[in-house]
Amino acid sequence: MDAEKIMKALNEKDYSGKDHYGEDVKHVYESMAKGTFSRRDFLCDDLCEFVEAADPEKEEIPLLGRNVAPDGKTEEEVFLMLHQVLSLENAPLGKWPGAEALSLWQQAEVNLAARKGEGEVFEEVKKIVAAKEKTDAEKAAVIKAILADNLVERASLLAKYDKPDDAFESFDFYHGEEKNHAYAEYPAKWHRIREDRLNDHSLLFSSESGAFEEKAIKALSGKETEAGMPCAKLDGKADLAKLYETVLEPMIKSYRDQDTAKERLPKYTKAREEFLAQKKLLEELQAKQGVLQQAFLRNWKEEKQRRKNLREAEAEIEHGRKDAETAEQTREPLLEERDKIAADMEEVLGKLEETGAAAQVARNEWTRYNDLVRTGFDREQELRNSVSGLAKIFSKKKYEAAQEEADKVQKEAIEAQEKAPGAEKKMKELAAQYDQLSETKERIGKAQEALLDKITQLNKTINGAKQIIARREEEVEQLKVSLESIEKERTSILEGWSKEEGDDKRVLLDPAFVAELLSKDEKTAEKRRGENPWFSKSYEKEQEKLFTLSLVLQKAFVEASGCCMENLATLCQYLGLWKKDGKAIAFHEADREETVPFLWQTLFLSVPALAISLPNVAERFADAKKPGLYGTVVLETSAKTGPEKVIGVLYRGRNALDFGADR
Repeated sequence: MDAEKIMKALNEKDYSGKDHYGEDVKHVYESMAKGTFSRRDFLCDDLCEFVEAADPEKEEIPLLGRNVAPDGKTEEEVFLMLHQVLSLENAPLGKWPGAEALSLWQQAEVNLAARKGEGEVFEEVKKIVAAKEKTDAEKAAVIKAILADNLVERASLLAKYDKPDDAFESFDFYHGEEKNHAYAEYPAKWHRIREDRLNDHSLLFSSESGAFEEKAIKALSGKETEAGMPCAKLDGKADLAKLYETVLEPMIKSYRDQDTAKERLPKYTKAREEFLAQKKLLEELQAKQGVLQQAFLRNWKEEKQRRKNLREAEAEIEHGRKDAETAEQTREPLLEERDKIAADMEEVLGKLEETGAAAQVARNEWTRYNDLVRTGFDREQELRNSVSGLAKIFSKKKYEAAQEEADKVQKEAIEAQEKAPGAEKKMKELAAQYDQLSETKERIGKAQEALLDKITQLNKTINGAKQIIARREEEVEQLKVSLESIEKERTSILEGWSKEEGDDKRVLLDPAFVAELLSKDEKTAEKRRGENPWFSKSYEKEQEKLFTLSLVLQKAFVEASGCCMENLATLCQYLGLWKKDGKAIAFHEADREETVPFLWQTLFLSVPALAISLPNVAERFADAKKPGLYGTVVLETSAKTGPEKVIGVLYRGRNALDFGADR
């Protein structure tokens, strides 16, 4: 079932008496139907996946978000995953003063929620992190770390401006009754933060019951001096009144006090300089301390690659030897067969030569007999007719001699005629033998050629295998030398690490650490889970300083910004906390939708974190229709938290971390 169908099913449910959940569901559904809802916007893709996994007919819902876990992974995979997630570069620069160091998996959750890193793990987890903490103390530790990260990152962006008001763009209202369509004499305009990234670092707490928010506020107490008010609730009128009395009214009155006007910008400038100086110091320390991790990981990867190459080279050597041995074993009988065929060929050639000579003699003899027969009888007649009739009488001796010669010739012709058939037979027999021997020679020649081809191919195989073996053996020697070098480098790295003492001492994330982390011995595994690699106490002290300076900077920024004050004043009017002539100011719908989101975002600049229960989200942020109103949403959901209850708070968020209670 796709997200749109589920959203439609949720939209069609009766939400009467169920607070304002239905309003958010309806808004998101209509946005999907109109095509204005994009899964690419902030948490919208994760929201769709969550809705797709939920059954609108059931009360129970799946756990929100993803996280990293060692389950089903090899030690090597866990080693690489932790190095990617727990890199100092991916961790918050700030730390809540006095807070205990995070455990390994808490640090992983915080780093994933901060989303500074890139890579396969961060892409897999996406923008909603499922937290594993169960106790209030565990949750408080994660909350403080996330807030510390948000404040330092936001302070870094604020510090780009020499003057706080340079961070804003100013706009007129559309439908107010005062001058330039304003709703009151003060303020006359509203203001939008120029750099939207500033809104990535606001923080909102929310749960269904509201108990989680109370605990979060309690955990964050103690920083009122630097922050003004570390966390404020937005649920009911009493909460808004407290926010107004404690933060907004004193801040606005102080800004409008002309006696303090000259102090504000110098105060901000000083806070900015101190923050930037401490940030630079910490970044340099981060880079310096990050060298150990980078060097160790690079060394490990190089060794892994070299050993892989070594295994491949040794395997190819062994394969080459087997190929050469098999080829030599195959070639040996072929060489014997080659010699036998060569002997057979030599014998056939001898017989062929002998038979050819005899056949030629027989042909010559047959030819001679045929010639005698052809010419003998003609010669006989010629001799007999050589003496005329008178010569027979007067030259009787001559006649008799001619007759005698004719008889001899006749006799020879008759003898040749009788011998010719025998000579012809012998000639044909020898010719047949010659042809037979020629066929035998051709057959042996083909067999000999095929055999030589096989031997040639086997020779190539043997020579090729020997070349591969020689090349790979040389490579093996080089790899062994490089592995020795890598081992020396690791020894040097560990020697440097072992010299870190006292507050500079750090836990090393090496294969031995991961092996103990995944150990079946619970005590060993628990010890490792409680540690946090790469962080030293001296580094954490500098983090705490930076965090405190970020609070001072944020407060000084807001107090020195007329744009902030005007937006906060407008927010007070919008919430009915600041009236005109004793009456609440009614803002036109167009002005509300255009202006109110930026008023809330200005409040997030003034108060480090805001808290509101899920039932009140839709009502309180009713005029914030677009996604991405605030940065990180820290939730506490349960199996009974229906999908419709979290749609509104997620739709308006950019990142999220969910403490899935009782799951």
